[in-house]
Amino acid sequence: LRTAIDIDDIRREVKIMRHLPQHLNIMTLKDTYEDNNAVHLVMELCEGKELFDHIVARGHYTEHAAAAVTKTIVEV
Repeated sequence: LRTAIDIDDIRREVKIMRHLPQHLNIMTLKDTYEDNNAVHLVMELCEGKELFDHIVARGHYTEHAAAAVTKTIVEV
């Protein structure tokens, strides 16, 4: 965090994250703390691969399967 704008930006993001509803597809913010160099976010542990890795591993998606994945992503 280098400027007052950086600090305001991260604080705004934390505020938004604290107001998100609990949802299966949204990581939960557990806690935050600041030191002189950074703001640390303690997030829910999400095990498994990244979404991108799952998509690449599957290779080809039908339009129906791609629509189902997209629906899951935006269904918040």
